[in-house]
Amino acid sequence: MSIEQTRLASMLWGFVTSGLMIFFLFSFLVYIQSRQKTFLFYAFYNILLAISLIYNSPYIPFSLISDFRNGAYFPLSWFIQIVYNTFLFFFYFEFLELKKYFPRYARILSRFLLFLSGGSLLLVVFSIYFREISLYRNYFVYGFLPLISILVLTALYVTSRIPNRLKYFIITGVIVYQVFAYIALYKTMTLASGVSPIVYFYIGIIIESTIFMLGLGYKVKLLYLEKILAQEKIIEEQQANQKLRENHRKELESQLEEKIAELKEALRKNEAEKLHSLTLSFESEISLLKLDALRSQMNPHFIFNALNSIKAYLIDNNKEKAVYYLNKFAKLIRKILESSRTDSVSLEEELETIELYLNIENIRFNNTINFLVNSSDKVNLNTTKLPGLILQPFIENALWHGLMLKEGEKYITIDVVSNNGITCLTITDNGIGRAKAKEKSDKKSFKKESLGIQFAQERLNFFNRKYNTAYSFSISDLYDENAVAIGTRVVFNFLMN
Repeated sequence: MSIEQTRLASMLWGFVTSGLMIFFLFSFLVYIQSRQKTFLFYAFYNILLAISLIYNSPYIPFSLISDFRNGAYFPLSWFIQIVYNTFLFFFYFEFLELKKYFPRYARILSRFLLFLSGGSLLLVVFSIYFREISLYRNYFVYGFLPLISILVLTALYVTSRIPNRLKYFIITGVIVYQVFAYIALYKTMTLASGVSPIVYFYIGIIIESTIFMLGLGYKVKLLYLEKILAQEKIIEEQQANQKLRENHRKELESQLEEKIAELKEALRKNEAEKLHSLTLSFESEISLLKLDALRSQMNPHFIFNALNSIKAYLIDNNKEKAVYYLNKFAKLIRKILESSRTDSVSLEEELETIELYLNIENIRFNNTINFLVNSSDKVNLNTTKLPGLILQPFIENALWHGLMLKEGEKYITIDVVSNNGITCLTITDNGIGRAKAKEKSDKKSFKKESLGIQFAQERLNFFNRKYNTAYSFSISDLYDENAVAIGTRVVFNFLMN
């Protein structure tokens, strides 16, 4: 090789090596910021390729490197090539999101490459230790090179089937690199005169790296656009949800106004004079309920159903029961409104509210629900504070999911005891159990998601943070000796930190 050719090859070597170092630093810094594995694998590929060029370069005057690579450690040169080719394949996988389009192929090839790298590492250690350089050379030339060529061809075929534009960067870069690499190999084997074969190899690396960097820039652009589109979608969904909530609120107000009108008409027809004052008072309570319905944490359907039940007594001319339950309903609404204006109530007040709620709901069960509250003398119900109406969703679930479909005796029991200084409240029912209730719910054509328990947990979490408490609850199913569901149990532990 002439002096001019040597000088050209030396300049290209320095240019390529420096460029690979710059690409490594750039890719690694981008990975630190973005945590995208694409940049990490590409950074490792560049630094290992640069190390390979330095290791095999005839232009480095240091005798230490020369002595190191020309002795028994020469197989390291081939091993480095195996490793950087492995990282190049992993770069392909992440860059093209191969796991998304061809998960099985990506999984099999990833495991094979890891196995190949591990086996190559063991073989290079063996070759260096026993000074079997020819063994590793034969493995590299007759084993690895044909195998990696086959893998490249199959990878190109799979890449061509990926439905995105990123594939063109990989296909173009790989083909250009392979063409120049084979030109360099051909000229080396034929000892052809002219430009040094290594020059073609360097040119292939330069073009390939440039194409890959352009591809990475394009991928960053796509990721940015994807992020912008995702944010816009979130904003649109939030706006749509807000509109749905507003429409639902208006619908509830409209339905509530209709029920109020129906109740007024029923009261006027049955006992206009005697119930006039009570109606005015009740209308006042309903007006407050209308303003705070969403804050009350009570299912709006309960309000409508309760009014319908009371209206039925009026229609049947059962005035005493109508007035009795109307008074209880008014008292319940008043307690609900009071609890909605404060973030805590005493356990005694909560139990009174629940008892009123059950008395109203029991109308629809023809008063077949047996409800009992057992409180230990050791528990001071006035000193235990908790979020208002926190027990209501659990009582509602027990009624409408556990007891509604049960035949025979039905009961709900609340037990309050003190256990090692911790106030413990247990709600027990003898319903059909959660599994069977879910099974029946799944068969319904119209399914409504219940969020009462979730809201209760969120309110309890907020209460714990604000008052430094450790309140918690757990739900379990009850079974008899034949593993047949015989009810549900909810246990509240009111623990102070």
